[in-house]
Amino acid sequence: MVKPLAKLFQAPEKNILADIGKTAANMQNIIDLSIGDPDQRTALPIIEQAYQDMKAGYTHYTASAGDPGFLQAILATHNTRFHTHYDLTNVRATAGASHAMFIALGAILDPGDEVIIHEPYFTSYKVEIQAFGAKPVFVKTTADHQFQLQAADLEAAITPKTKAVIINSPNNPTGAVFSKATLAAIVAVARQYDLYLFADEVYWPYVYGAHEFIPLEALAPERTIVTGSLSKVFAMTGFRIGYLLAPEKINDAAGLLNEGVAYTPSAPGQRAGKFALEHLADFMPTLRDDFKKRLTYLATELAKVPYLKVMPAAGSIYLFVDIRQSGMDDVAFSDYLLKQKQVLVIPGRAFGDSGKGFIRIAATQDMATLALAVKAFQELKF
Repeated sequence: MVKPLAKLFQAPEKNILADIGKTAANMQNIIDLSIGDPDQRTALPIIEQAYQDMKAGYTHYTASAGDPGFLQAILATHNTRFHTHYDLTNVRATAGASHAMFIALGAILDPGDEVIIHEPYFTSYKVEIQAFGAKPVFVKTTADHQFQLQAADLEAAITPKTKAVIINSPNNPTGAVFSKATLAAIVAVARQYDLYLFADEVYWPYVYGAHEFIPLEALAPERTIVTGSLSKVFAMTGFRIGYLLAPEKINDAAGLLNEGVAYTPSAPGQRAGKFALEHLADFMPTLRDDFKKRLTYLATELAKVPYLKVMPAAGSIYLFVDIRQSGMDDVAFSDYLLKQKQVLVIPGRAFGDSGKGFIRIAATQDMATLALAVKAFQELKF
């Protein structure tokens, strides 16, 4: 008789996001608006730089914290754009933002600690917290507040066991961009109760209209832990390159944990990341403008569909659409849309209870394909 799995995985909850990923992989001739993977290719100069560096010998381990050139590019980007004051003691290369989140959580959490997450939320947070014996505590947000966490709701969820709050802005899945006033109020609560703040900044350049990306680390550098990624910024998801920015003691502890997790991400990927960050102004605007065009089109056209209620995205690469006037819940609606029109979206409840009655639409297809998706919504019969 083989001993059982860890208790966390003996009876796992249904993972809607993972199930939809399997559906997308096994179906043909569907319009896939589910996955948050930009359809655009990585810019050829970035690929060429990685190739040239590989030929030059960058195919080995880097230092455990990362390639020095890549780390300096991260520091230059943040310190110049966001007026922060990071140095090499604060930065670490990771295999994406989820890796950064995992080792940073491991650096601060003990069993029984609590971490507050605002809903709807990126699903990986939950299991990463639970992996260290800690408890995720969910605080709902609403469309009435543009899905921004309210300081009063945050404070009401705090207990003596609360150790940290995870803030994701621009937000996956809602597209919300937290205002400076909202973040300042959250910082005030965090300081009052001496909490760490995690800033998931995967989508930081994707901000539209009058909205502005406010770096949380500029408001509370002493307690903010930044998890960043190049995946969406440069359409480099397959490179698996991200980073951690944190106070020195947290960065050091995360590094100790990382020795047994990944040691370092790929050397070629870090070299590609260095080049990409050094040429951010050459590559990023094209991607941002493309997604702005797509999201504007989707929001405008879907708002004309009687059973949909659309809040234009302030940021990210997603729309979060209210489908309750269809008379269906979000799971039934998503299934019906797939069966009737071969359009794949994600039910909002995949991102927590606050997402019930909504669907997430990823604008990760070209305009012609999005036009076909809009037509499918328009023609759907109940």
